[in-house]
Amino acid sequence: MYLIVRAVLGARALLDDNDPRIEQKWEELIVLLSEDENLTLSFLKVCIKTELSFLSEVFEEVAYNLQSKKFIELIYCLDQRYPDLNLKRSIQIAEEYLD
Repeated sequence: MYLIVRAVLGARALLDDNDPRIEQKWEELIVLLSEDENLTLSFLKVCIKTELSFLSEVFEEVAYNLQSKKFIELIYCLDQRYPDLNLKRSIQIAEEYLD
């Protein structure tokens, strides 16, 4: 999983933020990160800041699919580690999905 997600992240990083193909990469990431909660959590724990920046674009959708308190707690920890990523909105939306 790690290698596939990193490959998709690399392809995403090469796209301009206005490129319509970005949505395809988001969908791929959502599917991959929603498959196995434990693998996703393990992967996110070892991601570097740049990877998390791109992954944060799909955190809300992954949170909806996983319906996981552990996922939300990890996003909260990542927000504390990298406050400039501004993950608070993703955390708030993810918590709403659990309600």
